[in-house]
Amino acid sequence: MTADNLLDLALGAITGAALGALHMIWLWRASRQLRPDGTGALTLVGGAVLRLALVLAGFAGLLALATQPALALAGALAGFTLVRAAAVRRARRG
Repeated sequence: MTADNLLDLALGAITGAALGALHMIWLWRASRQLRPDGTGALTLVGGAVLRLALVLAGFAGLLALATQPALALAGALAGFTLVRAAAVRRARRG
């Protein structure tokens, strides 16, 4: 692997981890507003659309910047998945 390839992979992993953290924080904040009587459901659904748009825009921006988009995307997906798994594990423990 060349230095450019490693740079794209690292940039992807960092970007994916940052997007994953933003996604999970935003989800946590939206789910805290959900009440047992169903109020706050619109916030949760609207937030899902915005979270999806943010993550897709972040991935698209990464692909536009990278010299090897496939490596950058692989790193981004790995970073996103690792942060998401850590957040879910932490939420389950309380």
